[in-house]
Amino acid sequence: MANSYKILGQISTTANTLSNVYVVPSSTAAIVNSITVTNLSASNVSYSIAAIPSGQVISASTLPRYFIIRGATIPASDEAILDFVMTLPAGTVLAANSSTSSLSISAFGAEVS
Repeated sequence: MANSYKILGQISTTANTLSNVYVVPSSTAAIVNSITVTNLSASNVSYSIAAIPSGQVISASTLPRYFIIRGATIPASDEAILDFVMTLPAGTVLAANSSTSSLSISAFGAEVS
């Protein structure tokens, strides 16, 4: 098995829209070791991050179970570094949502194939 250390994904959020930060490729597992959330605005912003297993249908009733962080607030012009280890199997989607379009979210880790 080969490990490929990399930036797994980066996005600028769209207000009130769940967007994919990273999708684990087929025949691959991923190890996320940190996520950086940067507030690029002069106002506080709320955000959520979810890990959605492959094949799951997202709805108002199913999404809450997949949240890693839900409704956290990041102060104006600040950055949060979420330093933890999370393993994701093939097809899992790491997604994020925010209250404005002023967040930058990056996921770092390794792909194992």
